[in-house]
Amino acid sequence: MALISVIIPTYNRPRELIDRALPSVFAQTVQDQEILVIGDGTDAVTAAEMQADSRVRFWNLPHYDYPEDHDRAWGLYGLEAINWGIDHAEGEWIAVLGDDDEFMPMHHEILFNAAVRTGVDHVYGISQAFKNGQYIGQNYGAWPPGDAQLANGANLWRRSLGYRFALDCWDRGKTGDADLWTRMVEDGVKFHFEPVVVHKYHRSWP
Repeated sequence: MALISVIIPTYNRPRELIDRALPSVFAQTVQDQEILVIGDGTDAVTAAEMQADSRVRFWNLPHYDYPEDHDRAWGLYGLEAINWGIDHAEGEWIAVLGDDDEFMPMHHEILFNAAVRTGVDHVYGISQAFKNGQYIGQNYGAWPPGDAQLANGANLWRRSLGYRFALDCWDRGKTGDADLWTRMVEDGVKFHFEPVVVHKYHRSWP
């Protein structure tokens, strides 16, 4: 069984996935990992590249029927694909990475070592925000965990907790990731914040 299952949902961004996201996973100082790439009805180029790469496990699901309201759809993009990855993961820990984002090389090492040291079930660090390849001076990652305090991609949580992203998250007024962290906190999951940059978030919105 792998130590860490890296789950990457993807939709029509082959170059970002192949040239940025995946290389950052391959470059990890801890290599006890499996890589699951799940297409959300993604393009043929991505599908062909992933099917030919023996380093990843790849599925291409039907494209999810997102709401027409862009603001509501924003918080749902990729959740069905991520849940598929969680359901098929075999690692002890879950790490989710956007198909246009990147891990710092010691992402796994820093977060896993912090989890072992503290005995928590969910550990997170700092994510730096970039726009058009430039750092914009905005960081995500602070204590306590919560909306805008914790970025998907800068964290690890135990797969055995059994959490999945909820597609009805907007019924509770939250995006999928903020809803998940909120449910974990309310359920008493033990968190730890490690104040180290472990992730680069490449923003596609203003």
